[in-house]
Amino acid sequence: MRIGRSNTHDKKYEGNKAQHRVIVPLYIPHEEDYYKDSFKIFKACVLSLRKTTSAGTPISVIANGCSPSIHEKLLGLQNEGLIDELLLETEQLGKVNSLRRVIGASDEPYVTITDGDVMFLKNWDLEVAAVFKNFPRATAVSPVPVFKTFNQFTSNIWLENLWTGRVKFKTPGDPEGLEKFANSIGWSYLNDEQKNTILTISDGTSQAIVGCSHFCTTYKREALLFAPQVPSEFLLSGNSEGVYLDLPTIKNDGYRLSCFKNHAYHLGNTWESWMDTELEALESNTPSLVEWSVYKKLSQKKFSYWLKFEFFKKILFRKRFYNYAMNRFKVPGIYKEHYLK
Repeated sequence: MRIGRSNTHDKKYEGNKAQHRVIVPLYIPHEEDYYKDSFKIFKACVLSLRKTTSAGTPISVIANGCSPSIHEKLLGLQNEGLIDELLLETEQLGKVNSLRRVIGASDEPYVTITDGDVMFLKNWDLEVAAVFKNFPRATAVSPVPVFKTFNQFTSNIWLENLWTGRVKFKTPGDPEGLEKFANSIGWSYLNDEQKNTILTISDGTSQAIVGCSHFCTTYKREALLFAPQVPSEFLLSGNSEGVYLDLPTIKNDGYRLSCFKNHAYHLGNTWESWMDTELEALESNTPSLVEWSVYKKLSQKKFSYWLKFEFFKKILFRKRFYNYAMNRFKVPGIYKEHYLK
């Protein structure tokens, strides 16, 4: 029996005013062995987001297949105001399938998808937004430059800039940041050529790194709608991230880039003392207001995609042409042995 009338009856939805949303897929089945530090690391992730991200940016967390005790802790973080939207999935859907549920329901023009083991640094979103503004073709931008992503889903950048002089190898803005990422995934070090030269693109006044990873990346949300409209068969890896996160961003001939300097740390699954120091250093930071560029509606460009990512890519990785491109991009002479085929 219904008595009275809801005060929201016939009231119009005013919409979300935010331009950017951060989405964190999370899987912590227990807190032992591989996962013993996982929640501590995840909490550092959301704390760093709150301390460094522009005010008004909603943070969504999707827990898929986490333990009941982790669900309780996540509810506690939501009560503390660290999480805006919390989805608790009792079934393990997998990273991509859980993301599909939030991306489709979001209306912010930009979304950052990040693993739960990332510590964000001051002004990270300001720097990412600047890359989108300076390079309007960008559809995916990571705050973390990573060695050797320059030849992954970037053949359009190569083809268009072989003779422009806008793309060339340079000393990166943060060599130690590159090595820190390598350490976080189990590499003990980067050698000199890996750490001291990286492929960059310039618009004349600013620069970015060619290519980006997908462990922490900001996307033009519309580009992700070019992904398959059916669930991924993989819980993690397989071809899921390539098909659902990487390929969609180039379907409209978009650029995949990274910030010239490092603006976040990948933490991995083990807590280390330096992480306490970095997190505490964020306490006094005041997040800057970020103006995200307005972009025109994206559309798929099938012929351009075929030409640059299917036809040209086959030519690109032939030894003679690849070496020609490396020379056009001015790979430093002392590093040619590493980069040339």
